Amino acid sequence: MKYIILSDIHGNVDALLAVIKEIAEKENPIDNLLIAGDIVGYGASPNECCEVIRYLIYGRKKLALENIKRIIAQPYFDSSQKDTLLNATLLLEKKGIAVGGNHDKEASGEPSLTSEMNPIAKTAVDWTNGILTKENIKFLLRLPLRIKFSKEGFEIVHSKPSYPQGYDYVKNAGALKYTTLWSKVTFGGHTHRPAAYIYTKETRTVNATVLIPADNYDMRLMLIEKGTTNKVESFTIDSRKDWKYYVNVGSVGQPRDGNPHACYVVFDSATRHICFKRVPYNTEAASKKIAEASLPNELAQRILKGS
Repeated sequence: MKYIILSDIHGNVDALLAVIKEIAEKENPIDNLLIAGDIVGYGASPNECCEVIRYLIYGRKKLALENIKRIIAQPYFDSSQKDTLLNATLLLEKKGIAVGGNHDKEASGEPSLTSEMNPIAKTAVDWTNGILTKENIKFLLRLPLRIKFSKEGFEIVHSKPSYPQGYDYVKNAGALKYTTLWSKVTFGGHTHRPAAYIYTKETRTVNATVLIPADNYDMRLMLIEKGTTNKVESFTIDSRKDWKYYVNVGSVGQPRDGNPHACYVVFDSATRHICFKRVPYNTEAASKKIAEASLPNELAQRILKGS
């Protein structure tokens, strides 16, 4: 089966629709589109993002097609692209599956048990809570924190599978342990930085699309990890039973790895191949929306810089 996994849309409907268009044009047919949390937060279009994702999950029986047409009709989108965007969204109808992230839960009134948001994030999530519709709040509250695909040997979660409600950051391989990874492959997000970590019972190695800065390593891990870090865009899952993988799929709506392009991952469970993809989109439009909503300027600048 062919899966698309994405995460951290963060209220950026411009980036989300650009990814949907790319998937429909270049990846189709797919079996499922998986969302690893944080549909809202930071960005200025939380309701639009929720409605698009709801449509991808439930289809037109629970969300009128007119809602999607209304979103695509906004003036920020090029008129020549509107039919393409609509057709791409329709093509992925009812293929979506999503888990919740900390911003999704916080914005819908269910804060994390352990993590605390910085002032900029808190300002954005409070603003988001104030404009979310009742239907979208209910949708976010109902999102599970972890979904396991046992037959395929993988699962999706926003942060750590062993304690998803804590929303701890997996900034490097040392943040996880072999014994706390319960599937062959775990797909997550949360850090907004694409990466892939390999765990065995004896040692830990790293493959990453973006080289992890040296200051993210502690001395105990330097020799193991720094010497085995490779800059790759795709790899194949090893069939050995004692190997496990944690794959951070990066961010659609607010990348922080120095590349402002939206990120998603393609996983073919038959060939066991994983590939990271990037999609350019109208970052200026997304940034302008944040400024017009009077959200913190830092959030508007991050969209442009990807950091």
